[in-house]
Amino acid sequence: MVLILKRKWWLLLVLGLGACQPQNPSDAREGGETSADDTPIVVNEDSVAMASDDILSIKSSRYQPSLGLQGTLEPINQIIYRAQRAAEVTQILVQPEQWVEKDTPLMVLQVKNSAQAEGSQTEAQRAPDGHSEAEIQEQAAESRSPLLADNMSESVAASQKTLLVRAPFAGRVDKLYVEEGASVPADAELLHIADSRTLKFVAAVPLQAKSQLSVGQTVSFSTEQRDEKFTGQISELVASHVPNQLLVAVHVIQKEGEVLPLQSGMAVTGRVNYGQIEVGTIVPERGIHDADLSALKSPPYQPLSPLTANVWIIKQDQRLMRQPVEVIEYDPDTKQYLVAGISNDSLICLADLPIASAGKKVVIS
Repeated sequence: MVLILKRKWWLLLVLGLGACQPQNPSDAREGGETSADDTPIVVNEDSVAMASDDILSIKSSRYQPSLGLQGTLEPINQIIYRAQRAAEVTQILVQPEQWVEKDTPLMVLQVKNSAQAEGSQTEAQRAPDGHSEAEIQEQAAESRSPLLADNMSESVAASQKTLLVRAPFAGRVDKLYVEEGASVPADAELLHIADSRTLKFVAAVPLQAKSQLSVGQTVSFSTEQRDEKFTGQISELVASHVPNQLLVAVHVIQKEGEVLPLQSGMAVTGRVNYGQIEVGTIVPERGIHDADLSALKSPPYQPLSPLTANVWIIKQDQRLMRQPVEVIEYDPDTKQYLVAGISNDSLICLADLPIASAGKKVVIS
């Protein structure tokens, strides 16, 4: 019944409005053919004349709302040791690229004097991490580099000046920043350990997306180096120091004993679905205005963040309205776009009209 009424309205618009404008013989085209290409758009004081080819009926399509996520893989467990006080590196017990187990001795430091030694030991007895997961995710997204932490334990040696650095978890000695015998100032980088068996990435999204996301949601992602899809899970949502930005931490999911072809440093792009199935409208490219659509013409054919645009629609009172929409995806087969924000009781105007056309009545010329 709705479809019958819609067709009736379309017929009335084409026949009724066309009858309002008698054809000027000078406007007649050879062979009696008309098209949107050779029919000029005429904007009058209260009306806009256009060809019937400039008007498109609504064609709907269902879609699953989703949000794009983009980041770089990095180890979940990683740490850079820094000297708490000025010290001398008296012994290095590991080599670059060496795998170490938790609590493995890594390095021996000797502070410059007793007062500094006492201060260092006090610092060493603090919690090894010192960072909340929220702070860790934000720092990782911001710097794209290993995070800073301190994990120095008191040596069993009698001297109060000697500190023994141990591994807080199993991992690989990714880099040594000092040599044995070197004197280092306070806050100097000593070594970096990372466990690349478990990976994550952190993506920045608009803050308004927070209501659509939650810890535990599944994320499907891929890399430029691999064709297959991988699975992750949102582990934390953190408000960034950047205004109106939310950081989304995603841990890579892998089965016990499974070795994925993923490495730290790989750029990844993924999507997370949310909400219920919704209905959008299919619109040709020439009907979408005020948006750069070029990024959608390559896989995955969806924007990473909400892409807003405008579409001219014709309301039931036959007047034009510039309707804000969100571009959902591009179909490379039909070369058309799916947009959200257009009601099914409207018609779409494909003509590129001046802003002043809003509110004017459509006339079929």
